[in-house]
Amino acid sequence: MSEYNKAEADFFLVALKEEARTILWKIHANVDPEIVIKSVINDLQALAPRDEGETRTDEEIWSAIREKLLEAAYATRPQCVRCGDCCTTGSPTLMHEDIELFRKDILKPSEIVTIRKGEPVYSSIEEKPGTAEQEMLKVREIPGEKTCTFYRKLDQSCSIYEHRPQQCRKQECWNPQMISTIEDNAKLDRSALLSVIPALWEIIERHEEKCSHEEFARVMARLGATKGQTVDSVLDVLKYDMHVREFISERFGLAEDTMKFFFGRPLADFLGLYGLQLEKREDGYFLTSSD
Repeated sequence: MSEYNKAEADFFLVALKEEARTILWKIHANVDPEIVIKSVINDLQALAPRDEGETRTDEEIWSAIREKLLEAAYATRPQCVRCGDCCTTGSPTLMHEDIELFRKDILKPSEIVTIRKGEPVYSSIEEKPGTAEQEMLKVREIPGEKTCTFYRKLDQSCSIYEHRPQQCRKQECWNPQMISTIEDNAKLDRSALLSVIPALWEIIERHEEKCSHEEFARVMARLGATKGQTVDSVLDVLKYDMHVREFISERFGLAEDTMKFFFGRPLADFLGLYGLQLEKREDGYFLTSSD
C-alpha cells in the first residue's frame, strides 16, 4: 500500500470512529465506539471508497456508513431508555386499539388532529414530503416543532406513559428493522369515533365532499390555469371550510381548539404551498401573495 493510500485509510478509520461516537451520543448509549465499529467491520469495509471505478458520491458513501453504524449502535442498547428521541421527531398515529383511550378520557379531541386523505404530509420514516393516502388521527405536536404534546421536556418523560398509544408501545427505536409502521387497515379514523352521532357525522361528510384536499387541489390548479380568473371558486371553498367550523362550534357547544379533530386543519393553512394567503378585510376575503 502506498503512503498516500495508507493515509487515506487512516483518515477513513478516524472519521469512522468520530461518526460512531456521534451516533452513540445521540442514542444515549455508553459504549466504546471501537466496539461498534468492530461489530460491523466487514460491512463497513465493503462500503468504504474504492481506489478505482468509484461512482458513488461522498454523501452517498457516508450515508450508507452512518446507517450501518446506527444499526450496530442500537444493537448495544436493546431496550427503551426513555431518552425522548421518538417523542421529539413526530407524534404517534392512532390505531383502532386506541379507541379505549378516548373512552377513558385519556385522549381528548383538543389533543388530536385529523390528517385527511390527500393532505400534504411529511414522512419522518422516509424523510420526504408526500400526501396522506388515507385519513388518520394523530396526537398533536407542539406548534413549530415535531414534539408530541404529551412529552415533558423538563424530565424527558411522557405525561400519559402508562396509557400511551399503541404505536408508541410497539415502536422499537433501538431496532431499526422494527421501527413501527401502521398497516392501513389498523389506522383509526373519525368514522370509528363519530359516526354514532348522526347529526354531527352528516355535517362532517358534507364538509368532506365540498372541502376535500382533492377538491382543493382541483380549484387551486384551475386558479393557476386561468391566471386568477376563478378566484371566486377558491374563496367559496375556503369560506365554506371556515363557516362550517364556526357553525359546529356554536351548534354543539364545542371548543374552537377541537375543530382540527372534527374537520382537520383549515384549508387556508395550505395556501402557503401555493405562495398565497387569505386576508380578511371589511369588504370581504381576498387572496394575496405570501411573499
